[in-house]
Amino acid sequence: MFRHVGRSFALGAALLTVTAGTAVAAVGLGTVTRFKAQFSTPSTSAPSGLVLLTNGNPPRTGISEAPFVRETVILPVGSTLRLGALPQCRASDAALASMGAEGACPARSRVGNGSADGVYSGVPVHFDIAIYAVRGHLVLAAEQDGKPLKQYFVGVAHRASLVLTVPTLEGKIIPTDFSARIAARFGAQVWLRTPSSCPELGHWTVHGKFQGVSSAGPGAHPVTAAQGVRVHVACKR
Repeated sequence: MFRHVGRSFALGAALLTVTAGTAVAAVGLGTVTRFKAQFSTPSTSAPSGLVLLTNGNPPRTGISEAPFVRETVILPVGSTLRLGALPQCRASDAALASMGAEGACPARSRVGNGSADGVYSGVPVHFDIAIYAVRGHLVLAAEQDGKPLKQYFVGVAHRASLVLTVPTLEGKIIPTDFSARIAARFGAQVWLRTPSSCPELGHWTVHGKFQGVSSAGPGAHPVTAAQGVRVHVACKR
């Protein structure tokens, strides 16, 4: 699911929102200070974009960052999420590794942008993120000072959930801030649609699950306790 190339990028999703809890000794995640997952429209049954934002603190002293951090954004019941409806890049993993998404993919497949900040070996670092749609999933590619780094992580859809798994170079990188934005429409295709109804309270609920895991692959196992968060998203009745 994930391809990491090179030495430094692992910040992307800043999915840093959990404490170590009952995790494996000396491995954990930082604490969340802000989480946002927002549709670009409050209307029901409407094409929508998506805005993600996470801010967090490093793990407490003596706790190492988990080797991979997995964030699952669970959109409101009734949402439709179809990453395959975005303009696609058909580049292979080998091409992405050798050329980077910026070099291997057509410009039209760049569907969003973002940024990531963190601490690498004690030094603050910042990356811009270019988001590409590649063969039915998202590739979030790192850029620095306007230059592609040929390093990326992947986002996949499971029904109405978006799952991002980010490496930390065995804890060397501590994510602190992440943002991403994808627009609502690309031509006639709709990749994200809001639920068909708005609850009486006037908001939808988005759930987030954050957990340190052993790898980005399907055989990954948890190395920290999971923690859930939720936010309300305004809607029009």
